[in-house]
Amino acid sequence: MNPILQPMAIGFVFLMAYIAEHIFPQRKELLGKGHDLKNIGIGLINLLFTFISGYYLQKLMTYTLAHHIGFSGFSKLPVLVSLILQIIIIDLFVYWWHRINHAIPLLWMFHKFHHEDESMNSTTAVRFHTVELFFAVIVKALVFPFIGITVSGLILYGILFFPVVLLVHSNIRISYKIDSAFRKVFVSPNMHRIHHSNVIVETDSNYGSVFSFWDLLFKSYRKKPIERIKFGI
Repeated sequence: MNPILQPMAIGFVFLMAYIAEHIFPQRKELLGKGHDLKNIGIGLINLLFTFISGYYLQKLMTYTLAHHIGFSGFSKLPVLVSLILQIIIIDLFVYWWHRINHAIPLLWMFHKFHHEDESMNSTTAVRFHTVELFFAVIVKALVFPFIGITVSGLILYGILFFPVVLLVHSNIRISYKIDSAFRKVFVSPNMHRIHHSNVIVETDSNYGSVFSFWDLLFKSYRKKPIERIKFGI
């Protein structure tokens, strides 16, 4: 699978989401170039870190698979079945990693940087503390080779993950009907906006990144906010 597909998908969807939220904003008061430029600057640093660390993570995964270190069952399955299972398993991992970042004070110290944004839009999707990304890649390096995740599975998940994450952070106006239909399978914008509320019981809900059913399964789903959402913490 061509690794250039992932950055192309990220760049295209980011541009589309950014343009759309300025044409059809959910909340006009959240539009601000200064805010956006700051987040984009942070995002560019993180993008560099992500691609460098991702390169070495993929090298590690290729090495462990070639030397039969860890589970190798995915490589024995039909390609389509293998990739679907890997996407589901990776997303389950991401759900719990996200939830753990809220539960452990040391991890929350860095993850809260993402939640401090009081004007959530598409640029918030790239606003993360680099230390959090460092912790994440270390955990992935320990877990993914052990459970047999392949490079193709990781890249395909990234192609799905980043567009969804950009969409759910965006300030695009979306109807309740469309949002409700979307969240039957995927995390929706209105669903994730609740997660960015400054009300703690709402912040500690809707942890899903791609698929919405993890929150339903693990009792962390919140259908609607208590009142009009105020972003930030």
